[in-house]
Amino acid sequence: MPEASIEYYNTAVDAIHTGDFTEALVAAENSLTENPSDAQTWQLYVVILNTLGRKDDAAKASKKLKELGLSEADEFLMKATDSASSGDLNSAIRHYESAFLAEPDRPEIHSAYALALMQSGKTNEALSAAEKGASLAPDDARTNYALGHILRLTGDKDAALVALTKAISAEPELMVALYEQGMILAEKGQLKEALSNFEKFLETHPEDPSASEAVASIRGQIGN
Repeated sequence: MPEASIEYYNTAVDAIHTGDFTEALVAAENSLTENPSDAQTWQLYVVILNTLGRKDDAAKASKKLKELGLSEADEFLMKATDSASSGDLNSAIRHYESAFLAEPDRPEIHSAYALALMQSGKTNEALSAAEKGASLAPDDARTNYALGHILRLTGDKDAALVALTKAISAEPELMVALYEQGMILAEKGQLKEALSNFEKFLETHPEDPSASEAVASIRGQIGN
């Protein structure tokens, strides 16, 4: 994927995580302008359109995606992402399981599966899936983010910090990882480092209330 397309794709993913599907739509469309043949972005685009209620446009995008030649695993991934975005985690989990049965060595499938399991409260299974994803792609930003996110939620802050730091090292503009790393740094008392994270996050998400509150709180504590 060309560099500009990757940046737009990452912006779309970050926007989805913060619930801003309008921003996600714009970023996905910009990504497709840069690289109109990227199946991964088309998958994301279909999910965004469905979430926004634009069913006809989503159907057209799905048709385009099929023209690009989806593998069996990719078809299950698209179904899983669509189910997850609509809140049907049980269906999403089943689709992710079908996807990694079709292609067991794709790390992104295990990581996405792990996040869905975590959302559904299956902590031990989620951690196992996240570790599998990270073992298949130890230097990948997304697999390390998924592992770090789950480790943080399970209370293993030190291991989570290691995984999130790997994610940011691989992809410095991965804002969701930067934000969660900042949360852990603040909890561990590393306030200046945490402040830097939240300030950088606000450069791309200036309206985020949680990050703004974190910055104000940390500045109050360190006297800035």
